[in-house]
Amino acid sequence: MNIIEKYDKPFQYGALMLNVVMAYKFFMLWYAPSFQDNEKITSFISLMVFEFVMVHSGIFMAVMPKRISLFIMVPFYAVFAFAFNTMTNDNSILVLYCIVVFNRMRFAFSDTSSDLKARVILNSFSSMGVYFVLIFVVLIFQSLIPFLGLTPTFLKETNFYESITATGEFIEKPHITMCFGVLYYIGLSIVEAYFLSWNPLPEKSNSTKPNKNYKKLFENKDRIRNER
Repeated sequence: MNIIEKYDKPFQYGALMLNVVMAYKFFMLWYAPSFQDNEKITSFISLMVFEFVMVHSGIFMAVMPKRISLFIMVPFYAVFAFAFNTMTNDNSILVLYCIVVFNRMRFAFSDTSSDLKARVILNSFSSMGVYFVLIFVVLIFQSLIPFLGLTPTFLKETNFYESITATGEFIEKPHITMCFGVLYYIGLSIVEAYFLSWNPLPEKSNSTKPNKNYKKLFENKDRIRNER
């Protein structure tokens, strides 16, 4: 058993905790933003766009050979991380996100059992499903999403619209993005919680364990031989 498999359960609990922390940070920025949070709002919006690329990482890292993962996929995702970092001055959220991504990619650094890979693949597919389903749900029901602290008045007073250079629903209406971020990371937390107790394959019986009937047979033979 390698170190990745040995500490798999703590990694799972760590992923659950990090997703809860991310959901909390998105909610607080949505609920109680400050007048100095323009760059943080932009960072969180960029983060959810970046997650569109990174949500696939767990699948690729699990199914691809370790050499390809380490020398091709890791640098590929590192380029996206660097691009994301250039869009924000708030490195704290980037550091936290990098820890989340590393936790997903940990299987690229060691060979793991087929059972563990099966769980990782299903976990990654579930995360992708959460992301794409929530995009449509949030966009369809966006009129029902409250502004909370990110009201048009607040955004106008903080010159938010003057600070952005791109357009789109998720950019021009940051309360929608914050709501999506909260729901998304809560969804990931539920997925992680489910897979904490999920076992892809039943435990195999120990074929090397001596059969009790054979043991009794040999004991009887020895007893009869000694009596003779």
